[in-house]
Amino acid sequence: MSDGSIIELTNGTAAGCPFHLGENIGGRLPEYLGRHDFDEFYLVTSESLHELFGRKLVSQLTRAGISVNLITVAEGESVKSWPQLTALCERLVAAGATKDSIVGALGGGMISNLAGLAAGLVYRGLRFVEIPTTMLNLTDGALSNKQAINGALGKNQFGVYHAPLFVWADVAMLRREPERQHRSALVEALKNGLVNDVAWFDRMEQLLADGVGAVQDDLLGVCHEMIRSKLRILALDPSERKAGIILEYGHTVGHAVEFLAQGSLLHGEAVGIGMCAAAKVGIRLGVTAPEVLERQEHVLGRLMGAPVAVPEEFSPERIIEVILSDNKRRAGSAVRFVLVPEVGRVHLVDGDYETPVPEPLLKSALAES
Repeated sequence: MSDGSIIELTNGTAAGCPFHLGENIGGRLPEYLGRHDFDEFYLVTSESLHELFGRKLVSQLTRAGISVNLITVAEGESVKSWPQLTALCERLVAAGATKDSIVGALGGGMISNLAGLAAGLVYRGLRFVEIPTTMLNLTDGALSNKQAINGALGKNQFGVYHAPLFVWADVAMLRREPERQHRSALVEALKNGLVNDVAWFDRMEQLLADGVGAVQDDLLGVCHEMIRSKLRILALDPSERKAGIILEYGHTVGHAVEFLAQGSLLHGEAVGIGMCAAAKVGIRLGVTAPEVLERQEHVLGRLMGAPVAVPEEFSPERIIEVILSDNKRRAGSAVRFVLVPEVGRVHLVDGDYETPVPEPLLKSALAES
């Protein structure tokens, strides 16, 4: 071969993982874990979730002959940070974790992110299993293989893609959740329809006509549909860097509002606010039909009782300041938005799924929001 030539190879890795979904399937987790060789199972959860679900889970695993080491962490976005990540990594090492160990994440997105990132860092990568206890994590967060913590300037600024060994999704755990948590998850599912599937959005609108509680009648079936709505998009682009970026509809403002709220807004609530802000931006640019905003506000506000307006205490200037530090920021100074011209379709600019938005226009839209 001559100097300067390039050999194109691939490492052959894939980021997918099995997703085991069912209701009242907790007793079968030892069987599925037993299909893998490991020395010890390190279960990361919170004190409250240990009381709700962890104690029974540990008992089931122990009876099956699986050695379990329980590690509890604090909950909340405010502690999804470097100090707690560092402490968890050190505790895993001190407790005797090895390259042959498996880490389990029992909780919502915050615990899942923290434990998943720790598993990705310790010894350059331990296997881990996601056991979601919230509808949002089960139907959305656990599908993307993204593990992250917040920084001083924004949400999810430091992280890695680290796929679980498998996801263990028992919707029976979701029946213990407050309705507000379900509403947060349903916002993300509505978003999937807004950007990709008008029939799915119509289906959600009909389902929610009787309120959020209607999902309880067929919790497993609805969760299955919600998962499939996101997987259809991830199949186009698992890295979420090209076509998959449409999943970020509402997240530009949503992430900023969630970060500023410091835990007083749930993720889905913040994304719903962000989707309405994005529709107002799109209308000002002549991209978005007013019907999109009307339908969003109808389903989110009237049917679900979710917030649709930016909290008054967050000024447009402060929101933009946080947006400019967002983990998805790309090259260039312009703020970029995923915009929806009509339900089920995303606006394209020269093949790009994000639209540059002038800062004065954004400020005006945020002031109205």
